[in-house]
Amino acid sequence: MTRLSIDKINEYEKEFLEDKRNIVAMNAATYNGVQKVARDVNALKDEPFAFNVDIKNGEVTNQKQSGRCWMFASMNVLRNIVIKKFNLENFELSQSYTLFWDKLERCNYYMEAVIEKANEPLEDRVMDYLMSDLLSDGGQWDMFVNIVKKYGLVPKYAYPESQTSSATVQLNKYLCKILRKYTTELRDAVQNEGVKKARELKEEVLKDVYNVLTSTLGQMPEKFDVVLHDKDGKLIEDKGMDAHSFFDKYIGVEIDQYISLINSPTEDKPFNQTYTIKYLGNIIEGKIVKHLNLPIEELKKAAVKQLKDGYPVWFGCDVGRSSVVEDERAMLDTKAVDYEALFNVDLKLSKEDALDYGYSMMTHAMTFTGVQMNGNEPLRFKVENSWGEKFGYKGHFVMTSDWFDQYVYQVVVNKKYLPEKLRKAYEKKAKELSPWDPMGSLA
Repeated sequence: MTRLSIDKINEYEKEFLEDKRNIVAMNAATYNGVQKVARDVNALKDEPFAFNVDIKNGEVTNQKQSGRCWMFASMNVLRNIVIKKFNLENFELSQSYTLFWDKLERCNYYMEAVIEKANEPLEDRVMDYLMSDLLSDGGQWDMFVNIVKKYGLVPKYAYPESQTSSATVQLNKYLCKILRKYTTELRDAVQNEGVKKARELKEEVLKDVYNVLTSTLGQMPEKFDVVLHDKDGKLIEDKGMDAHSFFDKYIGVEIDQYISLINSPTEDKPFNQTYTIKYLGNIIEGKIVKHLNLPIEELKKAAVKQLKDGYPVWFGCDVGRSSVVEDERAMLDTKAVDYEALFNVDLKLSKEDALDYGYSMMTHAMTFTGVQMNGNEPLRFKVENSWGEKFGYKGHFVMTSDWFDQYVYQVVVNKKYLPEKLRKAYEKKAKELSPWDPMGSLA
């Protein structure tokens, strides 16, 4: 290893000051911030908020100070079915309801992993990984499917938002403290008294978790009435529904028909192969998180087919890269900000290297609700976010086709929009990836 010399630093400073463009950049960026200075005004002109395939999907939702984007995106896909089926202006499913069951199930999932790994040292990489992020809000489409199949869904008014569901930091902190406290006791129980005793202890812990969730999110509804008015004022009413009967009547889709396609162009993940991630899940004995890895054009074609058929598309992306999302002109565009011009530095990085070296991964889930087509080619996509109406065009973003190629990692589509050979490829046994693989990142 070689040290950084003071002489070299002095040389860097001299060269910096000799170029007047650096002085302009320094003054502009220190006063206005990098994002504003690097923004390319031409990108705004090139990509108007206009789409020749445009799905109306009710009012934009708001996850507030929580990491439930995957739930909101999932429900934005499903609520469209209710809106169309019953001719509604707007409709929203309860994201607090799925949050409750996901937290309870994930506490069980984590403790089962601790029991399984109880004889491994704490410095074991898997144990270290499990304990580094015990209970985040993030999740995956297949995890949402697990919740729906076991617990059903309810309208938002039947289990509304609470202060805790809208700002989950404190809830996660309390639950993580419970789990950390009992991690050591579960390990001791397995090592000294066996797995049966550890599972008895786990049941006691889950009772505490249930009490915390009920205290902070509210008591679960056993029955509720559906009372809606359609666009023409017609009353829609159903008495005494439960979460499963509501899902069956008002949504009624074969949710297992929706499958996850990913684009990970890395050497370790050949295309046309399915993958799952060790310890990524929420419900024991539920559906595994399963992805079919394909070239990016296949993801794009499938998404466009579903959009043209009138149905929104769930997708996962790295929302913070080459984007401007802080104001009313939200853009997901590789030309939206030009850091290379501002700093005079080469920042080009392939999608493969960005994944392999930790620059980029999936960080956020949203919903495609439109696309602008030029013949058979998509030019830009309409994106429905879940951050309320403050950001973007009343909560909607514009995404360019180039940005899709670089930063979209996953789409979820009904498999009927895939050719037969890809439907068959999805049925292959999934190769299991390490828990820390970038494709295991949560939206």
